[in-house]
Amino acid sequence: MDAILYLIPPNDLETLILEAETPQDVLDSPFVQHSLFLGEAWQELNPLLSVKRDSAAALSYAIQAEHPLSERRPGLSLAVHYNTVVRVAEIHQALQQLSVDEIKKRYLVTIAETAPEQELKLAELKLLFLQLQDLYRDAVRHNLSVLSVIQDGIRLDKLP
Repeated sequence: MDAILYLIPPNDLETLILEAETPQDVLDSPFVQHSLFLGEAWQELNPLLSVKRDSAAALSYAIQAEHPLSERRPGLSLAVHYNTVVRVAEIHQALQQLSVDEIKKRYLVTIAETAPEQELKLAELKLLFLQLQDLYRDAVRHNLSVLSVIQDGIRLDKLP
């Protein structure tokens, strides 16, 4: 499963909630302003963000956002979620408390030995973490919500 995060103004989010029928409608939406494609790496980065000992529970929604886009459309409620502007601010603050070194430590704890491909994966996760911090910083600066789409084979016809 692939993941992508989008920044979207709250008013446009409301329009998507009312009008989107499928996850592809969200992916093709003209309302999204910026995106971060995480691919399959989100599945490894997500648990590194939401370690149980963290007091920042908001981080559990950094990649897989909190609220389903639409309860009325099952395909959307499973694949597409959003974080409100308030939650985005909480996540941004929690992300700023983490460093790339902390992500590296958490990753190294999860693997038994460091093979070359694991070092490459670590480099990818560190880069994605920095991009995630930037995405939430931009969302806070511009008072935007964050949409997450998680599904198999995300097709991007355009990049916002």
